[in-house]
Amino acid sequence: MTHPKYRRRLGAVAATLALTGASLAGAAAFAAPAAATPIVHAGGGASIDTVDYLADTYDLSDSVIETVTFERFEWLLNQEGRFAFLIGGPDDARTTETIASIDAAAKAAGVEKVYTFNPDLTGGGVDIRTTTNADAAALWTRLVGSYLGKDTQTPFDGSDDPYFFVYDKGHTEGGAEDRIVGALTAPVAAGSLADAGARAAYQAEVATVIGDGSQIGARSQFAFYDDVVDAKHLAGYKGAEAYGPNTIIDESDADWRIQNVTYPELVDLLGSDGDYVLFFGGTWCHNTRAVLGEVNAQAVANGVEKVYFFDLRLDGTSPNDLHIRDTNSEFANFYGDLVAQYLPNLKTQYQPNPDPKLAYQQVDYYPGGDRGQSLAIAKKLQVPYIFEYEKGRTVDGQAAPIVDQWIHDNGDGTYREYMTEWWYVNHRPGRYAATPDDPKLAEQYAFADEAIAQLAVFFKGVGDDGTPPVDPEPTDPTTVKGTVSVTGELRPGGSITVTGAGLAGGTAGFSVELHSDPVQLGTVTTDGAGAFSLAATIPSSTPAGAHTLVVTIDGVTVASAPVTVTAASTGGSGGGGAGGAPAGSGAAATATDASQQSGLASTGAGFVEVLGWAAFALVAAGAAAVAITRAGRARRAHQAK
Repeated sequence: MTHPKYRRRLGAVAATLALTGASLAGAAAFAAPAAATPIVHAGGGASIDTVDYLADTYDLSDSVIETVTFERFEWLLNQEGRFAFLIGGPDDARTTETIASIDAAAKAAGVEKVYTFNPDLTGGGVDIRTTTNADAAALWTRLVGSYLGKDTQTPFDGSDDPYFFVYDKGHTEGGAEDRIVGALTAPVAAGSLADAGARAAYQAEVATVIGDGSQIGARSQFAFYDDVVDAKHLAGYKGAEAYGPNTIIDESDADWRIQNVTYPELVDLLGSDGDYVLFFGGTWCHNTRAVLGEVNAQAVANGVEKVYFFDLRLDGTSPNDLHIRDTNSEFANFYGDLVAQYLPNLKTQYQPNPDPKLAYQQVDYYPGGDRGQSLAIAKKLQVPYIFEYEKGRTVDGQAAPIVDQWIHDNGDGTYREYMTEWWYVNHRPGRYAATPDDPKLAEQYAFADEAIAQLAVFFKGVGDDGTPPVDPEPTDPTTVKGTVSVTGELRPGGSITVTGAGLAGGTAGFSVELHSDPVQLGTVTTDGAGAFSLAATIPSSTPAGAHTLVVTIDGVTVASAPVTVTAASTGGSGGGGAGGAPAGSGAAATATDASQQSGLASTGAGFVEVLGWAAFALVAAGAAAVAITRAGRARRAHQAK
């Protein structure tokens, strides 16, 4: 799919590569965390699987029934037209007894979709019809008061409520709202449809409710995202000049691969054999909206049929108890138990910390929701969060079901999650009150560029086992282009660490040089993944100003990055701060704490933290160049099919 929005974004990445002068003049004077590089994944085919929840749960195949989350159910109730709904789940005997017959009758009538909504949002513990939790109970009250109770014959009023019905928000009877056009309400006992005659009679009842099946409509997942994502962005951030184009999803995205799933569906998927791509986020989250379209575009470009999208806010909106990834939630065990059982090798930016001031960086929960047990601690991921999952995978004898994930590796055992903004993706300032050439704004643009570029790298690698492929024939190392970055004291006589990635693996004879007058800093041999690390010293004779860090082999340049060398220090401190420490690191801590105190922490990130290490822009630029090349190949290959 050729996507104009993404062409603009990748063009912005290229523009970042070309940035020089004031916007990055001071960038290299700040040191990033040691060996900070984006994770680079091995290329592979898109041998990604799909899972059929209805087949697993109800033994249905080729069904017209489709599950919906609370958010999508409420959205459907607001749409024009007629829709068929089934209320219930696998713990409801009436649902398990009737669902196959409802499916058969709907197919026979030519109905495209019957949407099934399970009021038990977690499949065991958060039933919004019966819960005593005020936040969850309010959802059912809203559904009944605003939609399902507006009917003259079979309203939802707590007695003989419909379980299968046809709904039309515009339908009236005698001038009164009569939204439920037809319905089934009578109890159906388990086993009562065991024989063919009983099933035929019941299917005739379903057919009566359906009536003319051609009048029953359907709304795709794409239609849902196309409507909701743009509306939520525009409601919060008006003005394309500052906040990027108001249209995030449009008709060019119609080949939509992102499929939202309920909590029971997520659990079923995580317990299934196969190789899957999962995406945690929400339409409510501006950080998720920043990359949603590109996630879909990369799924299309790399032949991934479905990306399973789960919202940790069970209603798709609320930051209260319904947000299960929160220590303060009554339902935090549904997050904690999930992580403990299925995601043992999860990598996150936040790490559990006993400091009460950093309590927001972990999720405390009672296992199984049993408050008689001691509190357990789960790592707290932030959204958007994308990973590849294979249930039975192990590494060195340890469970490692997360095959790969979209995250920035700081190179020191810590990580940074890709939380950026739609405006930074489009190189707009948003609420950032800085001049366009402010280095910190350039950092935000560079990080957004890296986030988008690394999506291409991630999706290019899905279906692979995470290790570099073995080439049947030797590779000419001069044809493999990689990236290079530098940290440390970028001043004459300063100590630096040069890090390379993406080069020919297991190869000796790379020369690391500082140009324009070439000065060799050292020679290196890459590891099996094509990476290296070199400790070196900036020659004392190096003049201050713009230079280029170059990696060559056999006289051919295979990686380069612009750097700025500052004047020799006269005060004894390194270029990035005293002792060469990253300048602005104290500001980074303050910014992070402020994001939590602002009340925006529940979005996964209230804003993108300003880390204070502008050299990151250079790292991201180099990594982005590789990713752009790979993404371009993937898209061209897809378009040629």
